Amino acid sequence: MSEVFLTRKTDCGREAMKALLSGFAPGVDGGTELYAVKIHAGEAGNTRFVPPSKVNAVVEALGLPRGRTFLTDTTVLYRGRRLTAPAYLELAQEHGFGLPSTPPFIIADGLRGTDEVSVKLPSCCEGPSARIARLVTEADAMVVISHFKGHLLTGFGGALKNLGMGCASRGGKLYQHSPVKPAVRPSKCVKCGICMAHCPAGAISMPSGPAEISATRCIGCGECIQRCPKGAIGVDWSQDNGVFVSRMTEYAVAVVSSCRIPVYVNFVTGVSGDCDCLEDQGGLLVDDIGILASKDPVALDQACLDLVTGAPAAKGSPVPSAGRGVEKFAAFRPGIDGTAQLAAAQMLGLGSRRYDLVEV
Repeated sequence: MSEVFLTRKTDCGREAMKALLSGFAPGVDGGTELYAVKIHAGEAGNTRFVPPSKVNAVVEALGLPRGRTFLTDTTVLYRGRRLTAPAYLELAQEHGFGLPSTPPFIIADGLRGTDEVSVKLPSCCEGPSARIARLVTEADAMVVISHFKGHLLTGFGGALKNLGMGCASRGGKLYQHSPVKPAVRPSKCVKCGICMAHCPAGAISMPSGPAEISATRCIGCGECIQRCPKGAIGVDWSQDNGVFVSRMTEYAVAVVSSCRIPVYVNFVTGVSGDCDCLEDQGGLLVDDIGILASKDPVALDQACLDLVTGAPAAKGSPVPSAGRGVEKFAAFRPGIDGTAQLAAAQMLGLGSRRYDLVEV
């Protein structure tokens, strides 16, 4: 059974945050270690991500050293403002992340999401290796700060999703999201040839019409998705939930094996039915509950889920009938089993669903 610590003081006062994280300080080795802080800086139009002031409160409470601490996240597959590093850095700055307000914000998977390291997976996993963002593997330690909220494929997103999907390179995300290679939407293709010119595997041709991708030659890097100026190349977002969850949790295993993680921190505030990759959508599922921390990401996410389930629906909730004892994310998105990721992660040895909740 793992310990999960909870503070209901969501204003992130110095004393409250120190009390929550007092047993998690990663320690300093004399001036050589580099500390990553994994966050989600929010997509354009979203305001429910964990804000810079609260990220700073975690950094200060843990005593992470200036000059050797950086915030980080990875680029995405969809055509938003987080598609490339320059665009994401600009957006993050608009949201208050980066110098001088916070530690530097650095994109973990490079300019176009292709700077990755292949991390070998244990034999219990389906895949032989995982494609993890390089900076995640190069950091000496990483603190994982997550906003607990809903998600289209996993039901909810917390520490496990922040690990498995949030630390994957573009190719890793593509592998998780789709059982097939990128596909061309013929009606959108203008035959400009940009995708063909930048495909590292020479898998794209344009024999007589719209671009065509060879399934046998494609390596799944996702470069064509990023390069297409018209958004004509995309991902099969209809991925089976079970396959996606399995692959995501295997990637979480890869991240944990390649980087020391002294603490996971989940903010159960601004809990919506959709993730921070979308603009704010509708009302909140529940009122703010608190901030939780643990060394066990499975126990942490389970505790957050139980607290949200046990809370009354917020005023204006999109699922007003989901009262105390009703799983809010399942009510918001019927048919998606959020507990599948917890079961898969526990089976792979990432942690335990049994926990002892300690309120501080």
